[in-house]
Parts: sequence; structure tokens; C-alpha cells
Amino acid sequence: MLEKKSKIFCDSHFHVVNIPNFLSELQSFDSEYYGCSTALFIDEWEKQLNISLPSNIHLYSAFGLHPQSAGLINIDDNLSFLETLLSKEKESNIKNKVWAIGEAGFDFFTEEFKNHKDEQEKMFHGQMELALKYNKPLIIHCRKANEKLFENAKKLKKIPAVLFHSFMGSVTEAESLLKRGINGYFSFGKQMINNNKHVIECVKKLPLEKLLAETDAPYQTLKNQPYTKINDIKTIYEAICILQKQDGTVIENKLLENFKALLNIS
Repeated sequence: MLEKKSKIFCDSHFHVVNIPNFLSELQSFDSEYYGCSTALFIDEWEKQLNISLPSNIHLYSAFGLHPQSAGLINIDDNLSFLETLLSKEKESNIKNKVWAIGEAGFDFFTEEFKNHKDEQEKMFHGQMELALKYNKPLIIHCRKANEKLFENAKKLKKIPAVLFHSFMGSVTEAESLLKRGINGYFSFGKQMINNNKHVIECVKKLPLEKLLAETDAPYQTLKNQPYTKINDIKTIYEAICILQKQDGTVIENKLLENFKALLNIS
């Protein structure tokens, strides 16, 4: 179990600018905190970069085209914006680094989303190619479309690291993706607490070196919660400790190591 005041937490996936009162939440966090915040629109990216942070908060930024945005955004303009960020970083080593690309992927959860399969394909392949070109990790969102992960496994295994955010497949599927040579990490949040059987099995049985924690804040709420808070990462860690049957210090140290390996943080 975690101690009352734990040392380090890593949130591998959330959306900081969409969290109500996110600045006060970050400033009130009383432990060392590492987080990867994903911007899904150009204005979100710009807002994300202008956050002033206390010294115990280490924020790493990602940008991507979410599959649910298919049909709502100009794909070419957003891919061009992303490549401009990546190319400027490569040329001038600017501070505003894109630490990861995504969340990219497929979402066939509703008929409306399915109607935009072609756009989702274009968005996913565009981001996957940029991840290959610029040697960046890729964050994947996938709902009701795990077959697409296996279709693209040959290219995914060439990407330095892949985060399967809020993975909802079985442990057999997760292991099969790893066996295909993908340097994959699987992150989990409140589905562990919601008694999702696939998620619980994955957290129990996947090797600890392939696990990460996430809140997906402000999303992935429990019943009667208005939104997910950044501090909820502590609850996620508690759940991982229980399912992995590991001491809190072991979980903290290993998840920090995994987080840094995913984003290639030295």
C-alpha cells in the first residue's frame, strides 16, 4: 500500500487545459508529479505551453488528432501544424517540445464515429508516419477497433515507444501486441475501480515494466463525480498496488522509470 505521503506520481495521460481550475489543482499537489498532457486542438496546445508551474510539477506536452475529431477538423491543417512543431524542434531544439504524438487511433464506439472511418484512417496514418519520421512515441486511443492495432503492428513496432492509453482489450491481446515486437506500454485509470474485468486482468497479469497509470482528467469519472481531478492519480496508484500486490515504493519507482522510458526523458 502507499504511504500517507508518497514521493512521486506519474500520470501518463490527461488533458490539463480542460480541467476546471487546473492551475490551482497543479499548485496544490503536495508530491513530486510527472504528467503527460495531451492537446487535441491548436488553441489547446498554445494554452498548455503557457502554464506556470511550481517546482514539484513536471509537465510534458503531447499533441495529436483524436479519432473522435474526424469530420470536425481539417486533417491536413492539423497534421501540417504538428509537423511544423516537430521540424522546428529538430532544427532549433526549442524549449516547447512535442514529447509524444497523439492521442491517435480509432474509435468505432458509435455509428456516428464509424461513419468517419476513412478520416480516422488518414489521421492515424499521418500521425504514425510523423512518429516514425521524427522518432517520437505515439499515444493510441482505441475503442471497439483493436483489429486496427494488429493491422498496423508492423509499423507500430518501428516506433520507439507506443502508449496504449486506457487499454480496453484482454490481457491476451496486450501480450500479442508485445509479441509482435511493439515497444508498448499500457496505461489504466478508474476502470480498475469500476470493476472492468479486462482492465483488472491486464493490471494483474502484465509485467510491471509495461504498466503506467493515468487519470485521463477531466474525463473517466466515477459515478456522481462531475469530473476527474489531477489528485485522483493517487487513487489509481492505490488500485495498482492492490492488483499487483506490490509495495507503494516499488510501484512509484517502476512507474516513474516506465514514464521516463516512454517519453525518452534523460
